[in-house]
Amino acid sequence: MKLRKKHIILLLLGSLICVISIAFTTVLQKTDEVSVVLLTKEKVFEAENPIVLDFKLNISAKTQLFVHSSFGSNVIGSDVGNTAHFIIPEFIANKKGVLSYILFGESVSLYEGKIHIIPNTKTKVCIETYIGPPSIIAGGWDYTMQVVIPTDAYDNPLPDSTDILIKHQFLDIEKERILKSKDMMGWANIFSYAQSGRMALFSKVEKTVSKETSIEVFPWLPKDFKISSNRKHSYADGNQVTEFITSVLKDEYGNVVSDGSLVEFIIKDTKGVLLHTQGSTINGRAIAKILHPDHKETWQVSAYVQGMAASDTITLDYTPVIDDFEVEFNQSNRKIKVGPLVSFMGQLIPDGAIVKIDIFKGNKKIDTKVTTSSEGIVRFLLPEGFYVSGNYDIQIKALGIQKEFKNIILK
Repeated sequence: MKLRKKHIILLLLGSLICVISIAFTTVLQKTDEVSVVLLTKEKVFEAENPIVLDFKLNISAKTQLFVHSSFGSNVIGSDVGNTAHFIIPEFIANKKGVLSYILFGESVSLYEGKIHIIPNTKTKVCIETYIGPPSIIAGGWDYTMQVVIPTDAYDNPLPDSTDILIKHQFLDIEKERILKSKDMMGWANIFSYAQSGRMALFSKVEKTVSKETSIEVFPWLPKDFKISSNRKHSYADGNQVTEFITSVLKDEYGNVVSDGSLVEFIIKDTKGVLLHTQGSTINGRAIAKILHPDHKETWQVSAYVQGMAASDTITLDYTPVIDDFEVEFNQSNRKIKVGPLVSFMGQLIPDGAIVKIDIFKGNKKIDTKVTTSSEGIVRFLLPEGFYVSGNYDIQIKALGIQKEFKNIILK
């Protein structure tokens, strides 16, 4: 019984294979019987013009056309019949390039081919222009690139060797030249001149003119320069302002450096301490300011444009604004009055003068107090809660003058 079942199963499988084989052979024979002839003779089409592909079939069949270009792919259907008529969509027909196609019938490829779509030179020319970089350096070695892409009305690049006129203007200089487009575009390097300023550029293809574009030609690196100072007086009052002024900063071609160039001033005092101030150029000059010292001092001043240029060094002397000052102890020496502080003409020193006292006990500094003057007077208070009764040494410094008081008894 089991053997009989196996024979039946084998018989059924064999019958099924035979049916599939016969059906597949029939489809192949039917497909092989279809022959196709392309009726459209044109191989090259201009953008904008309609593209129609006609085919003739020897038997009636339902067909589809698969088209592919750089712009994309699409499938176009056709009616059942002995002829196949396909209209290429405009969004594909208007784009330059190679259009390949495959005719399918019953999901089998029947015919393959390709056509070429070229720019339409009868439409108005359009221009795409690119300029960069937007700023360059004077001197004749730096340059910007001008790129021009002429296209038809459908954004298709025009054929190679299209004439492109480019022109630029700089100060009283005007130059133009003709470029031949290649690989869709024409380009040229526009070099700077010795002077700085703004350069205007434009291009033209046939009757179409581009918009004017411009680039900035900035000065080259500044050369070494000189500095000077300006002050109302030379007294070390810690109140007045000294100005440092540069000469006009220029590059080696005589161009004034760009506004906003940072100049740093370095001041070295007699102890080797460095002070800094800075200023930005306007019309080539930079001005920086700093307060006078509050004691006798000599400054060595120089300036730099970092990594580019340096100035000469100038020397400024500041004389003491006071020769001496009065000190008064009150309230068991716990209240100390300094002043009045009298300036160089006998007037009270301006408010804000710094006065400092150092307090010592047993040759050890235990505290420092700093305050500023008001109406020429400075007052210090040594409260009992912080300073126990006993002997103290006190040093008072004001505007470069120092006084020492030994064995001051606080009660």
